[in-house]
Amino acid sequence: MNEKEVELIRRLKKKDQRALEEIITLFHHYVSAVVCQILYGQTDRSDIQSVINDVFFRLWNSADHIDIRKGESLKSYIGAIARNAALTEKKNLRNSAPLEEDILGEIPDHFNQVELRSIILSALKKLEPDEQRILLKYYFQGKSIREISEEEHKPLPTVKSRLQRSRKKFRNILEEGGFIYET
Repeated sequence: MNEKEVELIRRLKKKDQRALEEIITLFHHYVSAVVCQILYGQTDRSDIQSVINDVFFRLWNSADHIDIRKGESLKSYIGAIARNAALTEKKNLRNSAPLEEDILGEIPDHFNQVELRSIILSALKKLEPDEQRILLKYYFQGKSIREISEEEHKPLPTVKSRLQRSRKKFRNILEEGGFIYET
């Protein structure tokens, strides 16, 4: 740990707001990179910025726990906070991904449709939120790959490949569950 970092930590422990401002200036890009690497494609920019802000808020609140004697660099300490905050957010996003029955729309409840609807919902819930969205938009909302590309702010080839991978993963989940669709 260099002298500048030691001085910033001492000032931060004394709740010197200017020290926090200097730390934000020094490490904002680094924290952004760590958080974006974990959350890219999982949520929007405002949520990512919220996590970045939370990292510096956590640093402010945990300044007393930084042990200067250990020689740990400020960058690695902030990096650990950023990684943990982003992973927590990713876990929360995964657990709170809304997948309600009404998302599938109106499927007529003829014969085995009720059971089929249940099987589809169960399999969809095992996919990542972005995989769910792409499959739902394409197959159940009837959107084109171009429309999905525009809505998701992703290049057309990316959406095509994600749709293909999601479709394969979805099929494997269904087959593992004992559901085999024959054409």
